[in-house]
Amino acid sequence: MKKLTGFLLLIAFYTSSAQKVFIHISVAVADQPATPVRVQLEKPLPANTSYRLINQSTQTAIPAQLLDSMTLVFISEEKMAIGIHKYLIVPEKKNNNQPPILIEKKPNGLLVKVKDKPVFFYHIKEAMPPPDSPSYYRRSGFLHPLYSPSGKILTDDFPLGHLHQHAIFTAWTNATFKKASVDFWNQHSKKGTVEHVKLLEIIHGPVVSQIKTSLRHKSVEFGEVLKEKWTLTIYPSDDYFLFDLESEQQNTTNDTLFLNTYHYGGLAFRGSRKWNGEDPKNFKEHWNILTSEGIRDSGANATHARWVDASGKIDEGTAGVSVFNHPSNFRYPQAIRVHPSMPYWAYSPVVDGPFFIAPGAFYRAKFRYYVHDGGAQAPVIEKQFTSWAIEPNLKLVSQ
Repeated sequence: MKKLTGFLLLIAFYTSSAQKVFIHISVAVADQPATPVRVQLEKPLPANTSYRLINQSTQTAIPAQLLDSMTLVFISEEKMAIGIHKYLIVPEKKNNNQPPILIEKKPNGLLVKVKDKPVFFYHIKEAMPPPDSPSYYRRSGFLHPLYSPSGKILTDDFPLGHLHQHAIFTAWTNATFKKASVDFWNQHSKKGTVEHVKLLEIIHGPVVSQIKTSLRHKSVEFGEVLKEKWTLTIYPSDDYFLFDLESEQQNTTNDTLFLNTYHYGGLAFRGSRKWNGEDPKNFKEHWNILTSEGIRDSGANATHARWVDASGKIDEGTAGVSVFNHPSNFRYPQAIRVHPSMPYWAYSPVVDGPFFIAPGAFYRAKFRYYVHDGGAQAPVIEKQFTSWAIEPNLKLVSQ
């Protein structure tokens, strides 16, 4: 893979409150998509204040947002020309305009919308399986439905043939704890499950909105083994949806959790029932898998991928979603599990061998979701991936 650094940020900070703050963006690669950018500041900016970046050549204003007093986030302009672009950071009074991303509280969870279009639903309360199914399949702490920009549902929950799969979810499968077998994935094994614990925070803003939640991976015999924190960051967009899922798992016990070599377990995606051959009522045709390495469908099983796209026909059109694997992730690029016939796949670092999470230790992973209508377009996906995975070089300049 070629390393493409899209732009270099040169941030000039001034010590006096009367002096101005500039950001210099040095663009090295042209024709890049609009990209979320996080800037780590040398000095804090006042909280409870809105900000704009003013392009000093065009006077174009773009919104900026403090995630905390030391972190500024904005969306870069699309297809910026090669060269240096100078922006002035301007504080402004907070307005009462509706943010582009809304997180609506519903009886069973949280519905995320971008510009009034639904993106996904996070399940706080347990979703119950079909009435004729065992209650141990109930589940919370997952995303479903995931929608395409045109409203097509890309995921499935309690799918026929695999009731224990839940759209976008995390779980380990073949684990050992206190010398006993634990399985957080296969609920029918009656050895474990994963569940939502607490909603930690909801943040609305002009650039991003965030959901922070607490989950637990629970052994039926031993109780909580892992505490997990999800940070979901959603960005505004028009023709596609873009959001990040950051997972932080901590062993909260006094014993080591051993994750054994296995062909699946990790971050999973269960695709639309329209792609499920075991669901004759809803099935239309099988999905299409494409990886960053150009490998397709079940041939991608047990290979390694920087990104994976799943797409297929739903109703009268085609839609899909790419999931990006961050270079900071353990065993990057991680191995993937792609089922030979059913529409599910997962990033599964346990494919490459066992590892463990010691008492008090963390397992962290970052993923980005690029949700699109139409089929997979590898050059477009690669640009989106590169703009996220290769961070811009940052240099702070005080004058």
